[in-house]
Amino acid sequence: MSGADESHCPDGDHCADRDRDHGRDGGPATTAPVRVLAAGAAPSSWIRCFHPKPAARYTLVCFPHAGGSASYYFDLSAALDADIEMLVVQYPGRENRLFEEPAASVAALADGVYQALRTRLPRRPAFFGHSMGGLIGFEVARRLEAAGGTAPHLLVASASPAPSVRTDRLTAGAHASQGTTEPEPDEAVLARIMGLGGTRDGVGRHPELMQLVLPAIRGDLRALAEYRVDAGAVVGCPVTVFVADGDHDVPLAEAGAWGAHTTADADVHVFEGDHFYFSGNPPKFLELLQDAVRHSHSGTQLI
Repeated sequence: MSGADESHCPDGDHCADRDRDHGRDGGPATTAPVRVLAAGAAPSSWIRCFHPKPAARYTLVCFPHAGGSASYYFDLSAALDADIEMLVVQYPGRENRLFEEPAASVAALADGVYQALRTRLPRRPAFFGHSMGGLIGFEVARRLEAAGGTAPHLLVASASPAPSVRTDRLTAGAHASQGTTEPEPDEAVLARIMGLGGTRDGVGRHPELMQLVLPAIRGDLRALAEYRVDAGAVVGCPVTVFVADGDHDVPLAEAGAWGAHTTADADVHVFEGDHFYFSGNPPKFLELLQDAVRHSHSGTQLI
């Protein structure tokens, strides 16, 4: 194989330090509590690689949910077969980027990820975006395609309503400001995020830690609430939709509407469970995800 088959973990030292600066439960490093703007962040700060795989044939880039961080995908990264290497996007305002200012919009997040990925991918990746991450992945894919760079060969939109039909159940209260409407109380914000199941129990048991991550959670919800896209916005890669039958925040009709946002094929897979149906990496989920990555890359029909 050529040099493209070497591990493409964006920053070897950064990957090796993954557990030095943060615990598996997302605990922060000991850093002065001063928030800085993320605009000048090094590209490597946007990407985590927990399990470098030098011989991997495929690259899977994961985009976390609102309020989520890269470490949530540590176990999934470990569970993937040897031919699929995972890169996970780390948004500003959490874990190793805890004291950076959270991004102000979906566009700002997509711009940052695009800059980090556009020259660092040796082969076409597959994207997996969960919840808000599906929208970020969609916008990054659009940017890569427009630039003629290494665009993804597949977007997996997991528990994510299609961009133009969202009803924003998750973001109720996110528009509240200091004007005539009081900001949504911290307890309400945390209850909604914790209720989805996407925050590690170890974090939820530490109120002081939750206060540290609240700015990022509020920023994500505000960015999600303000995101708008035309019905005609599309990507050129296939879209595979994963949705759960018990997810009350993402109706099947809204998830299925992703087909209008691709010029290629789209398919839908329904799992048992709630918004975080893939918690614990159930065998069916792992099989479908890995088969989708491999089959879409080879140009064969999606499963």
